[in-house]
Amino acid sequence: MTGQCVTGMMPHRRRPCAECPWRRDAEPGQFPAHRYEVLRDTSEQAAGQEPGFFAPLFACHKSPEGREEACAGWLAAVGHRHLGVRLAVAQRRLPPHVLTPGEGWPALFDTYAEMAAVQGGEDR
Repeated sequence: MTGQCVTGMMPHRRRPCAECPWRRDAEPGQFPAHRYEVLRDTSEQAAGQEPGFFAPLFACHKSPEGREEACAGWLAAVGHRHLGVRLAVAQRRLPPHVLTPGEGWPALFDTYAEMAAVQGGEDR
């Protein structure tokens, strides 16, 4: 017995969907600006201020509530800065290749701040 408690694979999407806010070619305004404020804790906001082990994941908007899957675009763009994601990779609960864009993927935003500034639509 190793003493490790591994609960299984981390649910995640394999490729960004057409509306993924991390895609540079996605139509801006798909989601209101306040939604990005709520999700800010999922991503590094300043150098050296990465999200901790228990910070929320940026879930794909197409995953069912209660069975959220990490967004493929988020993982490939900034997932490596999330301590919980890095731990999942180290525990082999998440394959390391998901932390880089796959072959033929669209261009992704480099930072959360850039993505949120471009993609945030009007609050209603």
